[in-house]
Amino acid sequence: MKWFQLDSDMPEDPKIRAVARAFGAEGIGGLVNVWCHVAKHGRLPGQGIDSRGAPLPLEDLREASLLTVEKFEQLLELCTRTGHFRRDAWERHHGIWIPAMERRADRYSKKLAQGQQPGFDWPE
Repeated sequence: MKWFQLDSDMPEDPKIRAVARAFGAEGIGGLVNVWCHVAKHGRLPGQGIDSRGAPLPLEDLREASLLTVEKFEQLLELCTRTGHFRRDAWERHHGIWIPAMERRADRYSKKLAQGQQPGFDWPE
């Protein structure tokens, strides 16, 4: 099981607020479900591609979101327009790359390379 952290200020993030304004709680739930699916099935957290480098099937992402086809397509459009999903990755091969998760994956990989125990950095 892979873990990712939701910060307490997540609801104030402009990209998240855009999702909340457009779709309400249903959109936030759908987005979190997509994050979980990408974290579980992607090659690295934040990279919606499989171990072969192929994009995760769009239908699998839609099913994971629990949204209707129409709402899922609207969510994808909003998230690529606002930069929540990297537009370049989407336009190239319809892969979902989540920049914030990529940064966390980079920190995780660096800790492993340095022989540190990866995990949450809890404040003292």
